[in-house]
Amino acid sequence: MSKKYAIFPILFGMLTLASCEIPFFSFPMPSYGPIDPSTSVSFDTSKEEVSGTYLCSSKYTQKQIGDTTGEFCLNSLGNQNMLVIPVTVKGYERNATENNRARLEKAFFGDSDETSWESLSSYYKKSSFGRLNISGTVSDWYECGYTANQIASLTGGGQYSDAFDPTWTILEKAVAWYKQTTGSDCKEFDNDGDGYIDGVWLVYSAPDYSKNATLDSNVFWAYTYADYQMDPKVSSPVGYHYCWGSYDFMNEGYGSGGIDAHTFIHETGHLLGLDDYYDYNEVGTPMGYIDMMDGNIIDHCAYSKFALGWIDPYVVTDSCEIVLKPSSTTGQAIILPTNGGFNGSAFDEYIMMEFYTPDVLNAKDTASSYTNGLRGFTERGVRIYHVDARMATSRYNMTTGSWSNYSYTDVLKNTNVDATVVAHSNTPSTMRYESYNYLNPQYRLIQLIDCAGRNFAKSGKVADNNILFQNNDTFSFASYKSQFPSSSAMNDGTSLSYSATFKEMTEESIKVTISKA
Repeated sequence: MSKKYAIFPILFGMLTLASCEIPFFSFPMPSYGPIDPSTSVSFDTSKEEVSGTYLCSSKYTQKQIGDTTGEFCLNSLGNQNMLVIPVTVKGYERNATENNRARLEKAFFGDSDETSWESLSSYYKKSSFGRLNISGTVSDWYECGYTANQIASLTGGGQYSDAFDPTWTILEKAVAWYKQTTGSDCKEFDNDGDGYIDGVWLVYSAPDYSKNATLDSNVFWAYTYADYQMDPKVSSPVGYHYCWGSYDFMNEGYGSGGIDAHTFIHETGHLLGLDDYYDYNEVGTPMGYIDMMDGNIIDHCAYSKFALGWIDPYVVTDSCEIVLKPSSTTGQAIILPTNGGFNGSAFDEYIMMEFYTPDVLNAKDTASSYTNGLRGFTERGVRIYHVDARMATSRYNMTTGSWSNYSYTDVLKNTNVDATVVAHSNTPSTMRYESYNYLNPQYRLIQLIDCAGRNFAKSGKVADNNILFQNNDTFSFASYKSQFPSSSAMNDGTSLSYSATFKEMTEESIKVTISKA
């Protein structure tokens, strides 16, 4: 599967960017009963204190880690303003219509009922429980003056020639055009005042290459990247971190008569700093494809929300009993720390639990299969993840011009010669300019623990209802050790002292009894 995931020194920082396209799965889907796809809901994110736990707001967010490496993510908290520039590609002017521009406005910033599911804005407002509000501007169509072949043939030189992407040229020219035609200095899109537009979407009028074999597959798909040859300009912010995708992703799930934002939502997850949760090497399916950052469907998982600062999970410190409510409406989740301790942030190793229900942002993608053949879980139950999001620090060698000496850390470092990264991803390989796992290729960023005993990190399976923990199921490391890289210990070398039993599941909650050995 095509990908762009690069690491380069930027002003003594390091940039890590991921990108992807929707995979297609041709397998028989089970027949499910009807589910109400309504997304109208009143959220209740209040939490009661529970003896043997404490509520944790992550000490660090994904943006803070990205800032140490020069990624400069879109802030996942507060009111954020985004710039969307539709790009007319010569030969595909017929798609650069006012109707499609208006449809893009609805796909990005419309109300739920103006789309076939959710707009990008309404999705993130619901997923974040109102902690992230994305608004923005969709400009007129920018006529880039290039054919598709000419765009693919663009070249660059200089310090970052190895990392050059043809869309850098489009980004730079499009932003300059926007400033000239509107008179804007683009400060309204620089929410943190660092001289970079925090998020630019370039939506091109050509189709995705999968719909036209004549198009270059390295360019005409959906991905997120950065133009890191651009220096910041506070007085007139420039484009840097951006997404590139076809207008016809609006038609993916519901045809030209509907408006679909799934791909736009997924790629914006990368603007926020989230990784892809599928395995680029196609060795396994650690998350079973059922997640917005995996197969482009349903809500973000509890780990993503914790890393983005949207939820405050229960961190267990002793034996306890928690009546866990649906994560879709409350954001509740449970963390079982390893015996190595817990550093107070999303960026550590732990077991995470959330009560999944097929409603709110999960409903539509569960009521029917998405265009890629994937479907959400139709039953209620607890999803359990093994998270190893430990941070690693690295030092820049001025002589060799490279990063080295990666080592685990619990402290965010951001100096002229130090940077902090998330040590692991769901792709095991490490290659020049494509580093995914910095310290151990056997470890995954986030992996489902399957109640049925399957190891998704080692098999290309699609997750189903059987992964969920329901009434009278129990979890312990000893019972599920075959799904961990080591059958004798957690990745940090220590043990997991907690086990959990699940009972009294209803539509509103499930009782989780946690015992400490």
